[in-house]
Amino acid sequence: MFQLFTSGKKAGIFYDSFENGCVLKAIEDLQNDIYRVCGQRLVSGNYLPAEYDGKLIIGTLKNDRFQEFLQRNGMNVPEIEGKWEYYVIRTVGEKEDTLLIAGSDDRGTMWGIYEFSRCFLGVDPLYLWTDHTPQKKDNLQLSGVNIVDGPKTFQFRGWFINDEDLIEGFSRKGIPEKEYDFHKDFGPMLRMLVETGLRLKQNLLIPCSHLDIDKPEEEALIRIVTERGMFISMHHQEPVGVHQFTVDRYWKERGIDDINYSEYKENYEEVWRHYIRKWSRYDNVIWQLGLRGRGDRPVWYNATGIPTSIEERGKLISDAIQKQLDIIREENPGKEILSSSTLWMEGMGLYKENALRFPEGTKVIFADFAPEQMWGEGYYTAPREKNRDYGLYYHVGFWGCGPHLVQGNSLEKIYFNYKDAVAKGDSDYSILNVSNFREFVHGTEFIADLTWDIDSFDVDSYRLDWCEREFETKNAMEIAEIYREYYRCFYEMDAELVPGQMVFMDGMAKRVALMLMEIIRGGELRQVDIQNKHLYNFKSTDEFISYYKNATEIGIRRFQRLYQKAAAAIETVAKDRQQFYISNMIVQIEIILGLYTWVHSLCLAAEDRRGPADDSAYERNIDEAVYALSKICVDRRKSLFGKWRIH
Repeated sequence: MFQLFTSGKKAGIFYDSFENGCVLKAIEDLQNDIYRVCGQRLVSGNYLPAEYDGKLIIGTLKNDRFQEFLQRNGMNVPEIEGKWEYYVIRTVGEKEDTLLIAGSDDRGTMWGIYEFSRCFLGVDPLYLWTDHTPQKKDNLQLSGVNIVDGPKTFQFRGWFINDEDLIEGFSRKGIPEKEYDFHKDFGPMLRMLVETGLRLKQNLLIPCSHLDIDKPEEEALIRIVTERGMFISMHHQEPVGVHQFTVDRYWKERGIDDINYSEYKENYEEVWRHYIRKWSRYDNVIWQLGLRGRGDRPVWYNATGIPTSIEERGKLISDAIQKQLDIIREENPGKEILSSSTLWMEGMGLYKENALRFPEGTKVIFADFAPEQMWGEGYYTAPREKNRDYGLYYHVGFWGCGPHLVQGNSLEKIYFNYKDAVAKGDSDYSILNVSNFREFVHGTEFIADLTWDIDSFDVDSYRLDWCEREFETKNAMEIAEIYREYYRCFYEMDAELVPGQMVFMDGMAKRVALMLMEIIRGGELRQVDIQNKHLYNFKSTDEFISYYKNATEIGIRRFQRLYQKAAAAIETVAKDRQQFYISNMIVQIEIILGLYTWVHSLCLAAEDRRGPADDSAYERNIDEAVYALSKICVDRRKSLFGKWRIH
C-alpha cells in the first residue's frame, strides 16, 4: 500500500531535474495542494532515486532519463507510449508501495498530476474562482490504483478570455483606436486562469483582447501562458497578433490616415512581419490568420476601397491569409507551423459561398451565432475538405453585447451543439469564449469535460456531481434542479432546434432598454444594424413594446418563483459554501430580475407616452425602472467578497 502521508510518515516526491519547466511548476502546485490538505510539505528530490520504494515518482516518457528509469525498474506503461497527452497514475512495486504518475508528453504528465490532486486530495479544479478549500486529511493511503486516460475527442481544447476588464483586479484605461493601457495589472489574474485551465486539462489559451506584444508588460502575458506548456493563439480580430487599430496607429504616425488592405498591401505586410517576428520567439503558437476591420467588424464595414462582390471580397481575405502564412514560414525556417482561421460573422457567409480559400494545413474554425449560441447560418451545409482539420469557436455567454453578468446558455443546449459538431467531424480544435470567466465557471467546466471525452459524457450526472462537490450538500438533487430550472426561466425567443435556442439575456435587455428610452423621448423603432436580427425585427413600434412587455412579465414571474426556491435552499448548502452559492445563483437571479423589471417598467412608460397621458402612472413606471437598475448594482456587490472585494 502506498502511503502519501500519515500521522508519522511522509512519502517523498521524486522527478528528474531535466523535466520541462511546465512539469516542474505542476509538481510545485501538487506540493501546495498536499500542504492545503494535510498541513505538511513532502520531501522533494529533483533526481530519480535508486531505491524507489515508498516514493511518488513523476516523469514524462519524452524525457530519455525517465524512460530509462522505467525500463530499468520494470515499470512499463505501453498504454500511453506515443499518444497525445495521455497519462497513467498507478501503484507499482511488489507491495504496491510506490505511486507512479507518468505522461506520454509534458501536458500528459501535468494532467496526471492535477488529476491526482482532484481525485485523491479533493482539490477543486476551480478553487481559485469558487474559493472552495479541500477537506483536511490526517492520512492518505492508496492501493490498487491504475488510472489511464487521455483526450478522446478534441486535440486542442482551450479558452478565449474576453471582456476581461470585468474581472476584479483588472485595470482598463484608454480606447484602442487612440492609446490604451489595457493589461497593466492583468498578470496575476492570468496566472489564476492558466492554472485553472491546466487543472481542467485545457491546452490552449487566447489570454485577452487587444494584446500588443510591442508593450513589454503585454509580452509578459504571452510568457505566462507558454511557460506553463499551453498553446497560445490570438483573437480572431487580431490575426498574427495585429488589431486593425494597431495598423491604423502605426501608419497614421507615418502620414496615412485611412488605410485598407485592398490599396495598401505592402504597408499591412510590413506591420504583420514586425509582429510575426516578435511572436516567433515563442513555442506552441497557433497562428490566427484572417483579415478583419475595426471593432471586430468586416473589413469593409468602415473602410474605403474594398471590393463589393462576394468573389472579390473572398479573394482579398484569402490572399491576406496566404501572405500571412508565407511571412510566418519565412520567419520560422524549419519549424512546424500551426495555424487556424475563424469563420466569424462574414467569414461563414463567404465560406458557404465557396469564396474563401485556406492554405493547406490551416485549421478552419466554425463559429456560433453568438446571441443564440447555435452554429452559424450555413454550418450544416458548408463543405468539408477531406484532409483538413476543423474546429469550433463557441461562447459560454454572449448576449448581443455586454456586460455578461449572468449565465444563460443551458448545459443541454451546449451538449446538443457539441454533439452535432463532433458527428460532423469538427473535433480537432475547440476554443471557448469564456467572457469574464468568473460568472461562467459552471458552463466552462462543463465544456472542458465535454471536449475531453464527449462519448462517455452525461449532462444530468455532470450537473448533480457539480452541485454535490461545489456545495457539499446532501441535498444535491434539489440544488441541481434549481440550476436546471434557472435556464428555463428566461423568456424563450426561439426554440426551433433545441429548447432555449435563443433567450432574452442581459446584453439584450440593455439594447432593448436603450431603444425604449428613445421611444419614450418621442422616437420610433429603428432597425439597428447589429448581430442580433431578432431584437428589433417588428412591424411597428407598438408591436415592439408589446412583445417585450409580455416577455419580461412572463420572465419576472418565473424568476420570482425560482428565487423563492433558491433562497430556501441556502440552508441545505454547507456553511462555507453558501457565499459561492449566493454569488453563482442568487445574485444572478437578482441581476436578471432587475434587468427584466427595468425593461418591463420602460415598456409601460413607453405605452403611456404613446397613448392617453397619465403623468402619475408614467412617473411611477420611470421610478420603478430607475430603482430596478440601481438595485442591480447593490445586488452584484454581494458577490464581491474576499479577494473579489472592491477596495
